[in-house]
Amino acid sequence: MGAVLLTGCGTVGLFGSYDLPESEDVATAPWPRLVDVPEAPAPGTYTDAIPDPAQGIATEADLRAAATDAGDRADRVAGPVLSAEQRRRMGLLR
Repeated sequence: MGAVLLTGCGTVGLFGSYDLPESEDVATAPWPRLVDVPEAPAPGTYTDAIPDPAQGIATEADLRAAATDAGDRADRVAGPVLSAEQRRRMGLLR
């Protein structure tokens, strides 16, 4: 019975094609519209928006090395500046 009801509609008639302007709320909505989505670049093409994965890997390696150096330095400077004997002579320890 449903097929009989839709027989004369056709696909364009079913959904319609309306020449209505967008409302201001829709036109200024913060979400992107389908027409705003850019085409994907060809594989191997990198831009500011799509960085080269090799750069990310190199940056990660640099940050790991810097973290290791910082950890080593933190271990070196974590102890007291003055030895217990020096503090005792200065009257800081009894």
